[in-house]
Amino acid sequence: MKALREGIAIVGLVFVLLVMAKYYPSLPQTIATHFGAAGVADGWGDKSSLWTLVGVIFFSYALLTAVPYLPEKYINLPVSAEQRAAAMPVAMQMLGWIKAETVWLLVWLVWSSVSIARGLSTGLSPLFLPAVIGVELVTIVLTLWRTMQAGSS
Repeated sequence: MKALREGIAIVGLVFVLLVMAKYYPSLPQTIATHFGAAGVADGWGDKSSLWTLVGVIFFSYALLTAVPYLPEKYINLPVSAEQRAAAMPVAMQMLGWIKAETVWLLVWLVWSSVSIARGLSTGLSPLFLPAVIGVELVTIVLTLWRTMQAGSS
């Protein structure tokens, strides 16, 4: 399962680089850089800001990859010391899913900005905000439940 989560995240990283390599040179100088809650572009900026977002994607990936290597004392889990050994693997699984989801949700933002700049779309998909909230929330809630279950056994 770990390989699947890593694979999903890495495919997202490769995809965003391919999108940038293919479309960045032909994008107009000014592109959508911010979207309101309704998905309508309400902020505009230089196309180079896409590289900042790509940097955020790679930084997020690196940071979330590094967390499991921190000393355990820096990882706070809502379980007793006795339950920690059973709960830690579940928490690390959640972190892996959060990493894959975060990469793809940010890739979705890059793709949306590129699509708008290319005239293929007029705004961010109305599914974006529910997807962000839903996917991340479901992952966190399910994993917290599994962590508590693992800790109580």
